[in-house]
Amino acid sequence: MKLRKEVQAVIFAKESFLLIKKYDAALNGFHWRLVKGGIEKGESETNALRREISEEVGLKNIELVDKIYNYMYTFRDIKNKVSVYLVNADLNEKVKLSEEAIIDFVWENSETAIKKLKWEEERNALKTALRKIRAQELM
Repeated sequence: MKLRKEVQAVIFAKESFLLIKKYDAALNGFHWRLVKGGIEKGESETNALRREISEEVGLKNIELVDKIYNYMYTFRDIKNKVSVYLVNADLNEKVKLSEEAIIDFVWENSETAIKKLKWEEERNALKTALRKIRAQELM
């Protein structure tokens, strides 16, 4: 079975979390997700994360706080290993959706964001991020 390494961002600013409405091939529809993408050959996790955030939502003024969560899933005979990072963003920087597969974005409070996210592992990642944010008083 092929292994694909991916990075995912729990992006927050003040007391809000950024969600994107993205096409989901597994469910053949659009659902609320976190920013996520593959790591290219020779690319570090953090460089891949910055690139994915820039590509998907256009944010460049970000701070990678910490790697907070890992999970795996299998889709179409590919095992995907996901490293999740907590990312602090600037609410004054405008979100610019650049990929056709992404049709909308929203900044939500943690409770609403957790309810909106489609996948359980993404909800778990956001809950982990929230605990870290509260422990370090980042909000």
